[in-house]
Amino acid sequence: MAVTKIHRTSKTTLLIGVVVSILVMALFYLGGQTPAQDKIVADLSQPKYTDIVLYWSYILLAITVVVLIGFAISAFLKQLKESPKKALSGFLVLIGLAAMLFITFAMGNGTPLNIPGYSGPDNVAGVLKMTDMWLFSCYIMLTLTVLAILVMPFVTRKK
Repeated sequence: MAVTKIHRTSKTTLLIGVVVSILVMALFYLGGQTPAQDKIVADLSQPKYTDIVLYWSYILLAITVVVLIGFAISAFLKQLKESPKKALSGFLVLIGLAAMLFITFAMGNGTPLNIPGYSGPDNVAGVLKMTDMWLFSCYIMLTLTVLAILVMPFVTRKK
């Protein structure tokens, strides 16, 4: 019974997310262009509903992060009760992740960009270094994932 309810809930959540995403993207692609008098740069394409796409992306990211952190904390607490040594080894992964974020932030470039028509507060060294941090971290995590996919079948053989 519980599995059916979990399956139904996850299926409904996925369906709602996909439908809203399709509607937002349809609005973005089919919603037309910003009027000429409201454009930031006159000769660039500027879809009217860009803000909605960005806000929907922020909402999806926030939901993902909150759920991920919630599951990580609950799994850590459960593991701490059952096997404290394994739980602390999982904690080392979080320390490694924090170290990776610190190193990639240090690698980032904080030189302000020349962005036509933009004079907002986000073109400063801190934000640019943080953006580089996330990009470099994504590259590292993607590389590690591909390596794990390629290497793990050879490492974990059935006995």
